[in-house]
Amino acid sequence: MTAWLSIALVCASLWCALASAEILPVVVVYPEVRQPFAQVYQTIADGAEQGYGSPVRRLELANGLNSVDLIGSYENEIVIALGGRPVKQLLGTQLDHPLIVGAISVSIDGVLGLTMVPDPEAIVQRLQVLVPSVKNIYVVDRPKGNVMNVAAAKAALEELGLNLVIKQAADIRDAAIVYRELVEHLDADDSVWILPGDRFVNNALLSMLLEASWKSDFVVFSSNPTHVKRGALFSVYPDNFKMGVRLGEIALGRAQGNEQPAAMEPLTNVFVTVNERTSNHLGITLTDDKMDYIDLVLPAR
Repeated sequence: MTAWLSIALVCASLWCALASAEILPVVVVYPEVRQPFAQVYQTIADGAEQGYGSPVRRLELANGLNSVDLIGSYENEIVIALGGRPVKQLLGTQLDHPLIVGAISVSIDGVLGLTMVPDPEAIVQRLQVLVPSVKNIYVVDRPKGNVMNVAAAKAALEELGLNLVIKQAADIRDAAIVYRELVEHLDADDSVWILPGDRFVNNALLSMLLEASWKSDFVVFSSNPTHVKRGALFSVYPDNFKMGVRLGEIALGRAQGNEQPAAMEPLTNVFVTVNERTSNHLGITLTDDKMDYIDLVLPAR
């Protein structure tokens, strides 16, 4: 009788453990967009599924539809919202679901998630490997709504012996004036970082920046990989799958009741693309130790 009671207690304990281990379902919401942009969201969702360790539902939001209305039909789901439109809709209402946000280029106070803005240290690590002579990093940004935590970035870079200089501009016309005045004083000790989602740099302004950098040997690097094709030295941009993995891990922690500060993490998993022609012009040899930090080299033409 005692043996049967012991077995029963073990089975009851196991059942309780399995019941407590049951995780909440997750739904990933993202806007319906054309390819190749749609693949970005799909890849992030794939990563979230791996990070969460369980299949996730996917909700592609067509134009004209509201995330809040569609999410209302779900129960208990943890919501991972990707992209500006779903995030804006879901943050603007009283949501009965745990919310995690991602794939946006701004950091929102009091919200759990992950920005697409690379951690400044992740960028500087690549910059110092490629061009260790650089001492100053210049950024042109809006007076409000900065895409990165300037105070934290300045402190982190100062510890690495680098100076982050923020120049402010109200709009693209103002930015053009700031950039033109800036490049007149830059040399090989300096670099210009074009921020993620930067609307201040159009084709004409990019051409001006690259032409000036070629003459004065300062570095232009960007969070937009297409700028590398035009002549920027390198680009640091998101590893979408690993970004999704991290979002899935955050969701898993939320499901398990772990204490997590309501804050957005900077991106640490990145890809690096380098323009070989520009590196040759700057006298940078892509040695094996440098290649350890590079994912793609665009060959010199």
